[in-house]
Amino acid sequence: MICSIDTNLFEDYASSVMELFDATDRLANLVGQHGPFEDERKYTEQVRGKCSAARLALEQHWAQHTCRGT
Repeated sequence: MICSIDTNLFEDYASSVMELFDATDRLANLVGQHGPFEDERKYTEQVRGKCSAARLALEQHWAQHTCRGT
């Protein structure tokens, strides 16, 4: 049986990983541009926190529900 909560949490995590990848890519392209780099760095840190929270929620669900994508 497919767990809809697991599916939603996994999709949230996957989306936040892609957002972090994009933010990190933009940050790398701003090296040497102090003002824009600092703004993007702050945004990237926020996205990293969001990504970490999404992963933690998924892992906690797996631990509590033991569905792990099934």
